[in-house]
Amino acid sequence: MNSEKKNWIPRVANKIALTLVVAGAAIFMGASTGDTFETSKQLEVFTAVLREVQLSYVDEISPELAVGSAIKGMLKELDPYSVYYPEDRIEDVRLMQTGEYGGIGCVIQKVDGVVLISDINDKGPAGLAGLRVGDALIQVGNTSLKGKSVSDVSALLKGTPGTEVSMVIERFNQGSQTLMFNRAKIQQDAVPFYGMRDDGIGYIYLESFTDKAGLQVRQAVQELKKESPKGLILDLRGNGGGLLMEAVKIVSYFSDTKDTIVSTRGRGGEIQDVYRKAAKTLMADLPLAVLVDGSSASASEIVAGALQDLDRGVILGEKSFGKGLVQQIRPLPFGAQMKITVAKYYTPSGRCIQKVNYDRDVNGKRTKKSKQHSFSTLNGRNVVDGDGVYPDSTLQSDYYPEFVMAMSSKGLDLKFAGQAIGEIDTDANAVDFVVDDLLWKSFTDFLETAGFDFESLSEMKLTSLYDDASLMDYLEPNDIEALLKMVQERKGKVLKDQRAEISEYLADYLVQKNFSTRGALERGMYKDAVVTDAAKILLNSGTMSALLSVK
Repeated sequence: MNSEKKNWIPRVANKIALTLVVAGAAIFMGASTGDTFETSKQLEVFTAVLREVQLSYVDEISPELAVGSAIKGMLKELDPYSVYYPEDRIEDVRLMQTGEYGGIGCVIQKVDGVVLISDINDKGPAGLAGLRVGDALIQVGNTSLKGKSVSDVSALLKGTPGTEVSMVIERFNQGSQTLMFNRAKIQQDAVPFYGMRDDGIGYIYLESFTDKAGLQVRQAVQELKKESPKGLILDLRGNGGGLLMEAVKIVSYFSDTKDTIVSTRGRGGEIQDVYRKAAKTLMADLPLAVLVDGSSASASEIVAGALQDLDRGVILGEKSFGKGLVQQIRPLPFGAQMKITVAKYYTPSGRCIQKVNYDRDVNGKRTKKSKQHSFSTLNGRNVVDGDGVYPDSTLQSDYYPEFVMAMSSKGLDLKFAGQAIGEIDTDANAVDFVVDDLLWKSFTDFLETAGFDFESLSEMKLTSLYDDASLMDYLEPNDIEALLKMVQERKGKVLKDQRAEISEYLADYLVQKNFSTRGALERGMYKDAVVTDAAKILLNSGTMSALLSVK
């Protein structure tokens, strides 16, 4: 009975939250129009609803759950980036701003109901205690992890530095073990790797815009300058952004412009802040390429958009995410905080790259997205707003077969890594690592034991067509069956026909898991096709000139 009630209450709370969200949205609208009477009125309604829920509802609902759901619902109505952080999630805010948190230094993933370690910081408490990728977490303290979500387990692992954590793990072919060690302050580097390629092109990977991003990029640039690079690649792929001021500093390192780097506009389109050069220029003339992709967002797009507008470097890769909104962290009572959207940002040419429209009219209804507008870079090149930063030249990563994606979606690559890491030579080199015949045999045996199979995209499309074949005049189900058989025969030979592509993915994946992020990035500096193509562009003055000139 208790179990059933426990599982049912969240659904009840969601229904109650809908009522509270209506009140919360009304409060928001009252405040937005500056109507203090309306705001007070709706606050009184909200309090009355909450009181009735507390006194009269058939089941007991905690005030924290009811109000928390209402707050989250109200913010969700605004945009995906306005977020409420109750006191027990303040560690998330600190991680977002500083890259620091109290914990054990690992990343976890759930596969087939079991929580596995998917990445580990070899200098963190978990790594030093002997934990490794692929280990299954069974128990933390006195708490069994059966049925726990990844966020639940993560909360158990995080905590105040210096506090003790005990856990039971299971490792491939070694049974269970109990480990005890202390949590520590974990620092995630904004720049986990930088280096110099053999062709003289420097490379910096910037993972996030924490409060140390500018400092770490500056240190990397200063070290690379000692080797007299012929050009520099700043890799922002996968970088979801962070602190705006760090982005301004990084643009300043590469440009001596005295013009605006980025400006922000708040409610009503009023100019809020204008940011100009904020640090000493370190490389004003060196050929520069910035790599972006669909996950490069926010502060990443400020850097890419500003350098593009100033014609300081070429933007390469794929179109960026398109987040032109600015958030600030605001304190709330009782240790809570919230991240709220306060402005839109604009690059030097005057464009806002925000892709999705969250604007509302005076009645609170979403307004239609305006058409894209054209703007000009310093050299007169055409750029547009409203849809991310378009690269000056499109470069795409290598293609991996459907087989790889299907295997990864089931977590089999992680499970195999847990088995294979113990077989990898400790003297192996991350850059030159390959999947040899022995490791390939181990991999195929693993897949056979796991009974891995998947439905390819071709099979899904043909199966759908088979269901409709009886309605078509010139197509018979037998025709589809013949095609399905042919596709399945080809799929059955994937390990033979696509061994090279699968082996390359497997090698990259095992390097990441065995040599950490740094090893994977060092390998990518040479093996990543996008990085290699970017280096070729930087070394060709004619190509650089053509990309930065008006067509």
